[in-house]
Amino acid sequence: MKYSIIIEQLDEDEIYTPATIADFAEQIGYIDTSDPERYRLERQRVRIAMGRFSNNHRFPDEGDGFVTLRGQPPIPGWFGWRWKAAIHD
Repeated sequence: MKYSIIIEQLDEDEIYTPATIADFAEQIGYIDTSDPERYRLERQRVRIAMGRFSNNHRFPDEGDGFVTLRGQPPIPGWFGWRWKAAIHD
């Protein structure tokens, strides 16, 4: 999987959503922030890929917990260990 390098670095005990994984990818330097348009597209690609990944691996709809992002209602997320286990299936 293209983004397994990001998933491998997730904290096993922290809850992640596709958007927080995109945030994490930016923090570790996976997403180039020098060009605003490229940055937006790369973040969007990571977010979409992680959303599809969680659906394709049948993560529970209710999540392992909830994440609240500024300006949004709480959304379900899953522990890092679940993301990691799914890439090794």
